[in-house]
Amino acid sequence: MSISLPRVQSILEKLASISSEREELTRLAFSREDEEAHHYVIELCRQYDLDVRRDEIGNLFIRKAGIEDHLPAVAFGSHIDTVVNAGKFDGPLGSVAGLEILFRLCEQGVQTRYPLELIIFTCEESSRFNYATLGSKVMCGIADQESLSKLRDKQGKGLEEALAEIGLDFAKVNQAKRKAEEFKCFFELHIEQGPRLEKENKTIGVVTGIAAPIRSVVKINGQADHSGATAMHYRHDALLGGTELALAIERAAIEAGHSTVATVGNLTAKPGVMNVVPGYCELLVDIRGIHTQARESVFNALQQQIEQVAAKRGLSIELQLISKDQPILLPEQMVRQISRAAQDLGYRYEIMPSGAGHDAMHMATLCPTGMIFVPSKNGISHNPLEFTSWDDIEAGINVLQKVVLEQAEAAD
Repeated sequence: MSISLPRVQSILEKLASISSEREELTRLAFSREDEEAHHYVIELCRQYDLDVRRDEIGNLFIRKAGIEDHLPAVAFGSHIDTVVNAGKFDGPLGSVAGLEILFRLCEQGVQTRYPLELIIFTCEESSRFNYATLGSKVMCGIADQESLSKLRDKQGKGLEEALAEIGLDFAKVNQAKRKAEEFKCFFELHIEQGPRLEKENKTIGVVTGIAAPIRSVVKINGQADHSGATAMHYRHDALLGGTELALAIERAAIEAGHSTVATVGNLTAKPGVMNVVPGYCELLVDIRGIHTQARESVFNALQQQIEQVAAKRGLSIELQLISKDQPILLPEQMVRQISRAAQDLGYRYEIMPSGAGHDAMHMATLCPTGMIFVPSKNGISHNPLEFTSWDDIEAGINVLQKVVLEQAEAAD
């Protein structure tokens, strides 16, 4: 069953135009623009025989009934929220691919034994609340109302207020949890966000496992003083304490090995003027890897360095853990199925891990889960230069469609 690549292109381009910023793509979760994008998708579905609903946290479900509709659903999907100043493929590709598959099945009158369910997860990106894959965590029972109650965005707005602004009730968040028996399996199509497929001249990545982040905030309180009148040995410089910790995190990740990575994504100093010794500093820390012990060693090193730097510089340092997701190995049978589909369709493929986290890692706690990558030009993502060729996008959708129809048992 062929897809309509022009329609895929049109939907992706339309989503890329829905932004809070005129000269860039920024569509943060639960924002007015994020709601506009969701309503656009819902409107596209109205001309087809599809059931559409949103749950209490804002996840969007688009379902095509099966011949035996009581059976568990063959699910697939991704997200459509973005980071700040984003590219147009991260997230929307997997969501639009799912739409295209459903639209073509409806147009051609193809039925499946198992029901199909496209899930567009809410708040996959951590850009608003420093908390990633929020929608899938709630749906899979990994996060609940209590654990989310302290989340705040950069403007100090809590998740409860953000949900209320789009007509959702934070008190009902726990009702979004779903049961494992509702799903037969789940697939996610995504751009690689790295250079491996391009460098290996492969079209399809077959994901074996998904690295997971430990995310934390380091808050450093020192003493703001006059930059000219305070001698160096009297200072309690929070910014210098923060820079020491940032470099220590880098060293620990290098020493940990096993492809473990660590990032200080933001370092903020206050009062932030030239003639005052910084009295406060805050670091946003992201530690990732598939190897649990290696990843843990970096976090432990950070804790040890906090004690040493605090004592050395006379600082008060608080380490606030935001999230600690578990790395996931995907089932061998799903890896084999995707590999076989790529081979049958004539695409060169690479069996590989994912260094980035995805909603699929949480779906894997409910049901057999597979993940498909397509190449990223120069490995770039989370950036306006993010690019995947339309040929590769078509290949990824074709592989996704094949495995979905196999699992759903398409009728002749």
